[in-house]
This record gives sequence, structure tokens and C-alpha cells, in this order.
Amino acid sequence: MIDIILNVINNPEIVKRSLITTMISLTIFSCKESNSDFEILKNEFEVVINTESKTDSLSMYPCIDFERFLDSTYKIFFKGQIQNGIVNFKGNKPSHPVMFDILDENVGLSNKFFIDSGTTELFVSFVNKDKKVIIPENKKSKTQKEYELLKKEGLDSIENLRSKANSAEERRKFSAIRDTLIVDFIKENPNSYVPLWLIANYFSFRSVQYNKLYDDSMSLFSNDIKKTELFKNVEARLKVGRNFSFQNKELPLKNLDLKDIQFKISNHNYSNYILLDFWYSNCAPCLQEMPNYIPIYEKYKELGFEIVSISVDKTTKIENWRTVINEKGFNWIHYLDENRVESKKMNVISFPTTFLVNNEGEIIEKNITSEKLKSFLSTNLD
Repeated sequence: MIDIILNVINNPEIVKRSLITTMISLTIFSCKESNSDFEILKNEFEVVINTESKTDSLSMYPCIDFERFLDSTYKIFFKGQIQNGIVNFKGNKPSHPVMFDILDENVGLSNKFFIDSGTTELFVSFVNKDKKVIIPENKKSKTQKEYELLKKEGLDSIENLRSKANSAEERRKFSAIRDTLIVDFIKENPNSYVPLWLIANYFSFRSVQYNKLYDDSMSLFSNDIKKTELFKNVEARLKVGRNFSFQNKELPLKNLDLKDIQFKISNHNYSNYILLDFWYSNCAPCLQEMPNYIPIYEKYKELGFEIVSISVDKTTKIENWRTVINEKGFNWIHYLDENRVESKKMNVISFPTTFLVNNEGEIIEKNITSEKLKSFLSTNLD
């Protein structure tokens, strides 16, 4: 039996400032060997959180859409009511390190951190928007140390710059830098779970449909990591994205007159290239980018280029959608995916999202910048 006890850190200065402290006591017991390399180990564990938090409950769960990427029979989401300053969580321990968040319902999520057999103490402050997870140096797991190394090598700085970017084009630039940093980390640390969790996180919450750089990098992971459920599900997601196209896809949408239509690329095969632009009428980044399309469209619309903008506006915003189109002079084809019904099915969850496709529906590039679009059309249509 292995016992790992996470002891609370008593800090008089923190108490004096009325900071909320969180102590997690983690006891792992009943170790049972798995019959398969791909099976989640059924090692039970208990998490006891002592807290001075004013909220009613705390939650702890992986930093991904775990129903999509982990074994659905494995309980890994924990939420409990605080009683006398204590929350008890019980569940099954996974066979590899897990990237977690802790949620204070009144304040929000903590910073991300890793739990594995090497983690012994955690401290989290939820006061004054300080949500850092502090782990004593001599108690950090190997995976947590790898994560902190990657952040120091530039991940934190890049994500901070990306969050402050003023345009979709800038965000894409910083995303590309971040992706290169992660892949370089895989090359140097093929047995690290950190980049795999980051990739899964981006697929879960950042509208990543397909990323060729990630796809090409999957072969760099060690054989041990390739055996995990997480790796197999990320790889399967990449395969779907790799083969995704609009070639045979039909989308039930509405036109500007709110009449039902079936959108398919074959209806626009008079154009060599089509930009599919998913947006909504109150989307600030969308409204920054779309005016850049006006001169491009005017120049190339008679040369084999078309733009099809698909709004995901809610029913209550339909009039605003039509008003914005007229006032901004977006004089190309517009359809409505009312209440995001179809875009959700395609995992389009951030905006703007664009697909440059040919007249057979094959995707040439996703989220192409207006400058790169102009260069592409100049090369292929001028």
C-alpha cells in the first residue's frame, strides 16, 4: 500500500490577509495490476481538501473535455460540498499523470497543474485573482517540473501575448509560435505527458479542427505514451481532422430572407476558391478582420473567388446580423446557422473561424490571414 499525504501549509501572513488556502490530502491505496496496457488502472484514491474558501463547493477535474479523450467509465471529475472546511473526493487513479484544474465557484479556475505519484503538497490561493498552484520544490512530480520548464521556456509568455492580441491574425501568429515550442519540447522529451495534455486541451476548448504540426509530431512520442487512452484519442481526433472536407457536406442553413437552404460547395463550383467564414454579428475579432476581405473580394470575385459567411447568431440577434452586413458593406454571400446548431457539430467553437477550400470542398488552409489570402489569390488567380 502506498500512502501519499498532502499536508496543509500554515502561513501566518496568508492568514492575516484572509487568503483562502487549499490543502489536498491524497491517499492512494489498493493497487491492482491492469490486464491491458490500454486499461485505466483501478487504483482507488481519496482527496481531502481543507479550505477557508467562502464558496459552497470545490471541484477538481482534468483540463480537457475528458468524456471525449479519456475512458468514459473512469470517474475523474470531482465536486463536493464544503462541510466544516473539508471536501472529500474519492475515485480511481489513472495509469499516467493528469493535468488538473481546481474550481472555486465564486472565483474561477486555478492555474493548471499535474498530479501523479510524485505530487505530495498543493497550495492554492483564490483571493485577489491569485489562482497559482504552489507545490514545494522537493515535492514536485517529474511531470510538474517538466510543465514548469516548458512555461519558463516561453509557453507562459506566448500565451499571455496571444490573450492580448488585437486581431485574429495576431492570435494565429502567436498560436503558431506556441505550437512550434510544444513540438520542439516533444522532440527533447518524448516520454513527457505535458505536450500531449496541452494538445488535448487545445482540441477541447480552442476550436482546433486539425493541426498538421501536431499530426506530424505524434510519431515523436515514446511507445509507453502511445499505449495510453489519451494518446489514442488525440491521434484519432487528428485523423478525423486530417480527412475532414466540405466535399460531400450539406448544411441546413437560412439565407438573408430567413428561408431554409441546403448549403453545399457544389452550389458554388463556378468559383475556383471559396472562403468559408464562420462569425457572428457582435464578434469584435470578426468585425476587425472582415473589412479586410472587401478589397480582396472586389478584386477577385470575377476571377474565380467567392466568400460565404456563415453567421452563428442567436435567434434574438438575427436583425442585428442583417443590419451589420448592410452597414459594413459585406457584399458577398451570407447564410445563418441559427443558434450554432451546425457549427457545433463541426467543432467550430471560436470566432472567426475560416476555411479556404477549392471548388471540390477540399480544405486548402484553415484560419488563413487576410494577407496570406491575398498572396494566395494573387499567385493562383492573377
